[in-house]
Amino acid sequence: MREASVVSRDEAEFIRRLRGSGVLLRPRFETGGQEVVVGYSVSMRTQDGETPIWFGGGKLAKDLTLPTIRQFWEQSAGNRTAAVVEWRSAKAVVPGREAILGDPDDWVRAVASVEQSVERLMVVPASDLAAWRGVARETAGVFAAWSRRFEGDSPGSMAEVADALARSAQNRPDDPVQDRAAVRDFRGVAAIATRSAVDKNSPMVWASLVDQLGRTLRAIGDAHHARGEAVMAKALCGRLSDELAELHDRFTTSTSEELVPGEQIHVDWIPLALLDLDLDDHQSEVSGRHRSSQDHGFER
Repeated sequence: MREASVVSRDEAEFIRRLRGSGVLLRPRFETGGQEVVVGYSVSMRTQDGETPIWFGGGKLAKDLTLPTIRQFWEQSAGNRTAAVVEWRSAKAVVPGREAILGDPDDWVRAVASVEQSVERLMVVPASDLAAWRGVARETAGVFAAWSRRFEGDSPGSMAEVADALARSAQNRPDDPVQDRAAVRDFRGVAAIATRSAVDKNSPMVWASLVDQLGRTLRAIGDAHHARGEAVMAKALCGRLSDELAELHDRFTTSTSEELVPGEQIHVDWIPLALLDLDLDDHQSEVSGRHRSSQDHGFER
């Protein structure tokens, strides 16, 4: 849920990603019609004869209600119409960016993007709750995406970090709305963790990526410490940071085949620019090498 809410650009993509991951999803329409969706509930896919157990987004976490996560998505009239079409459908109407496989080099760009984001965090005051809650939310989404791909059905340190950051991201009733501006590229980083291909050099790049994400984790922890929130600060800067250091060591001493059994190296790719990172130069390069991105269901 958290992965899909962070990595998606719009509501229709959120719906497709959840259904594509095997989650059962149903909308709650405004009373008296089927034009306006005001909430949703989810269930894990069941075996034949079993009854699904449904949970509203707000039951999973306060920041996973539909009105809350909509604040982070594109909300044009076209986006809203496309979302309603997806809600009414049993399967994806038109696959989007979630179906595109990225290039192995995207991981290198992800490292650079996270490093730049960490530098921006250095000047964010600890008192800026909107910014730090937003940072925690987006970083949780990156770790959730990476965990689902690499840890699968056996959640490990990545999943644990995602859960801790999700707790850090929770707003109190009077807190300002989360602001993702400081880590605006993390949506693209999460997309890379979800779908970009791997090659023999990927483990060393992953080691660098986990280092930069570890810096992000410690920055969030330091902000908690500065606000006197010692328990959360200790959780983020202590054991979880140590576990990320161990993960770094694992990446530097293992092959791609050992880390992601069954993964294949792909050659067909869609560049990072289309995964929502702000790299204008790369976008220009892409436009010269590829036919219209509309071939893939993307905006130019």
